[in-house]
Amino acid sequence: MTQRIGRRTLLAAALAAPALARAQTGWSAARPIRIIVPYTAGGASDITARLIADRLRGPLGQPSVVENRAGASGIIGTDAVAKAPADGHTLALVASSHVVNRALFPTLPFDPIADFAPITLTAHVQIVMVVPASHPARSVQEFIAWARAQGGRAAYASSGNGSNPHIFAADLLRRAGVEMEHVPYRGSTAAHADLLAGRTQMMFDAFAAVQPHVQAGTLRMIAQAAPQRSRLLPDTPTVAEGGFVGYGATSWGCLLAPAGTPQAAIAAINAAAREILASAEVRERLALLGAEPAPGTPEELTAFMRAEQARYVALVGELGIKGDT
Repeated sequence: MTQRIGRRTLLAAALAAPALARAQTGWSAARPIRIIVPYTAGGASDITARLIADRLRGPLGQPSVVENRAGASGIIGTDAVAKAPADGHTLALVASSHVVNRALFPTLPFDPIADFAPITLTAHVQIVMVVPASHPARSVQEFIAWARAQGGRAAYASSGNGSNPHIFAADLLRRAGVEMEHVPYRGSTAAHADLLAGRTQMMFDAFAAVQPHVQAGTLRMIAQAAPQRSRLLPDTPTVAEGGFVGYGATSWGCLLAPAGTPQAAIAAINAAAREILASAEVRERLALLGAEPAPGTPEELTAFMRAEQARYVALVGELGIKGDT
């Protein structure tokens, strides 16, 4: 009898926990929450969104669904969120390209910061520098020396014009004073075939995207782009360590809502998302993507996005990169 009462008490407490959490913030979801990911399925943003969506029902009392609306460098899906009702039921999970687009597309249909209510940073995604396994370079310095000797005849790949891999590679080459031909592709997978064959000689890409080729011994990872070594890649030096002090870049993701979303809704979703991202299970799943959770407050996200947008606007201008129209 005592055991049955104990089990009933625990069950009642578990069922009451979501209601208590909602009561503390003063907001609860009235219908399913939709998280729009403005990129194709299977990438770091999509997987992160699904990890969060699968676990939101408990704290918010409603199921969550992920909707992929890819196209136009993420602009189509993000614009849909900007124009959605500001009631907490439509969110966006965007990558750092969200603020890069301000530099690439001056006539965006929305303001990347002013037209959204920040919720939380989700994770930093590690970007790495790779070369074909047959390439002679085994470090950043060796690669730069090799590229300089080619006199502009060598080529580097990217997942698209104006993408993070394009910007990160172009920034390194500018700092080194080396010219290489840029060959943009429609996504990472399309770029890998020519890189593996040696038709292009270098690429910056998400660690998770190139990890299978690195493990297979067909690509060589020679550096990580982050300012400091990631705990996920402790034995891989940074580009900065290769002689380019001050170089440092990661991709990142964040949760946003339409501007004007009630603060109670933002607080409830922020609390739920932060708890999810801090869980050991989610941390382990994200580590497989080369991503490290970085949840925080809406205020911290606002300051971070403003700094990142200013940095990218200046960098893209210096590099002379234009968005595809």
